[in-house]
Amino acid sequence: MADGPVSNAATLNSGDFTKHQFGVALEPQVIKICCIAVVVGIVGGFVAQGLLELIYFFTNLIFYGKVSFAVSDPANNHLGLWVILIPPIGGLIVGLLIYFLEPTLKGHGIPEAMEAVLFGHSRMRLRVAILKPLATAFAIGTGGPFGAEGPIIQTGGAIGSLLGQALGLTPYYRRVLLACGAAAGMAATFTAPLAGILVAVELLLFELRARSFIPVALASAAATGVRIYFAGWSPLFPTPAFKLTGMSELWLFALMGILMGLVGLCMIRTLDWLEDFFDELPFKHAAIWSPAIGALALGIIGYFVPQVFGTSYGTIRQMLNDHLSVATLISIAVAKFWALVISLGSGTTGGVFAPSLVVGGGLGAAYATACQHFFPRLVSDPAFYSLVAMAAVFGGIARAPFTSIVFLFELSHNPNSLLPLIVSVMIADGFVRLCSRDSIMTIKLVKRGLIISQDYSVPVLMRASIEQVMKREFNVVRSDDTLQSVLEKYKPTGTGFTPVVNADETLFGIVEARDLMRIEPPDHHFTMRELARQDYVLAYPGESVDQVHRSMMLKDVENVVVVQSRQTMNVVGVVRANDILQLRRWLLEEETGDLRRTPLGTSPPSLE
Repeated sequence: MADGPVSNAATLNSGDFTKHQFGVALEPQVIKICCIAVVVGIVGGFVAQGLLELIYFFTNLIFYGKVSFAVSDPANNHLGLWVILIPPIGGLIVGLLIYFLEPTLKGHGIPEAMEAVLFGHSRMRLRVAILKPLATAFAIGTGGPFGAEGPIIQTGGAIGSLLGQALGLTPYYRRVLLACGAAAGMAATFTAPLAGILVAVELLLFELRARSFIPVALASAAATGVRIYFAGWSPLFPTPAFKLTGMSELWLFALMGILMGLVGLCMIRTLDWLEDFFDELPFKHAAIWSPAIGALALGIIGYFVPQVFGTSYGTIRQMLNDHLSVATLISIAVAKFWALVISLGSGTTGGVFAPSLVVGGGLGAAYATACQHFFPRLVSDPAFYSLVAMAAVFGGIARAPFTSIVFLFELSHNPNSLLPLIVSVMIADGFVRLCSRDSIMTIKLVKRGLIISQDYSVPVLMRASIEQVMKREFNVVRSDDTLQSVLEKYKPTGTGFTPVVNADETLFGIVEARDLMRIEPPDHHFTMRELARQDYVLAYPGESVDQVHRSMMLKDVENVVVVQSRQTMNVVGVVRANDILQLRRWLLEEETGDLRRTPLGTSPPSLE
């Protein structure tokens, strides 16, 4: 006789429920993963701090000719025309690193991490963890108009992936540790633990499950602790205590959401075009020279508007405290827009988060100043609009609205900013989604032929119980029935197989139509006990379809028998693989409201 049926549902039996709850809602292995996640978070925090120090070192050395790790802003340099030649140096170095050592250094980091998660079994190379921060420090330290957060996220993700590989973890838990490293990088860069968690959820995990969310949260908290050790609790971008003039002001923030969505859409389309342009340059070793060419254009822009150089954290602080004129705000925003898309499109490395804050902040404050002329009593503070516009632009281009809302809320430490943030960011995100299939994070991957979706939901198999898909009308045969007697009364049904039961109605096995085609020898009559098969999955009422489906895949079978309980083993339903596939059609009908193809006499189960 073959091995007995497999079932993971014994713990759901009403008699055993209270005794077998440990490990049902959360696998015990998550405890181990959480411990590793804390280590990843601490290491990621130190890596983030080290990269920031390295950026400041190169900035001081190249723009000011001094050896120092002090925070400095390349916008205050006094190099004159010579400043045009500095960015191409960094661009050439990055081009050489990309061409000869590691192609995935190209770009802003998060798409590469997404590709590793979705298509590379969450495997990242050691070279990425070493070379990405080095290349980023060269690029930003020589004036690159980027933020450090994207490369830090990729580097932290590489650390988590490498540790998962070294410990022999499954691809899923390597993915969790990769996301832990990414969350740690974001949290440690900006002292923003919640934003770190959400960036991992929205851009890497695409799920909100305890077995991944808990380790990511702990890693983010650990990295934030490291950041606080070095920099304290003070916000990176301190702001005044903003306050709405009234609820009627929200419609101005809503209108700004549309405008920032349009800005984000232009950024995505322009970057897409420039990437194609630089990839198709008609000369040899274009991958080496393209970053230098883009950096030369950056140098020219930076000569006229030096605030585009580097991370521009100082400029962001000025925007959030009303220290810049309208003309300056617009010139910085426009210059940073073009500096970003040209530099990134040419193939160098750096994050898009900080630059998008500059673009949104400048345009948002200018928008508020213009509105003040028409509605002087309605507009509260242009810097308030600058803060909200920063979140709206990034939320639109990255398709990460919750990350953007929480991040700017954490930076401002101002509860009054929450409502305008929600209104403006969600409208900007919706506008970009309406007009563009892809985000700035996925467009590069889509051009490689990869299918990327940044939407996530609870899988339909986890939302339905086995009772919702099982067939309750089916035939049964007894184990002592002979093959000849069964054939005489056998009527094919749509179930595909027939349960075999004992005299007391308990399950013994199953038979399929092909089993009934056996040719009997002259001196022997087969009974159903001899023909019964055990290649099925045993399930219980209340068990999720997802659990049953997992068991089916592990045993490579298509048949499921649902019994009343573990004690009685009375058959109450049967399920085939095709019945489970019907859930997908029912979900489609639920979303579209089209029930025309539902078979007569049946109704889709509620998946609420």
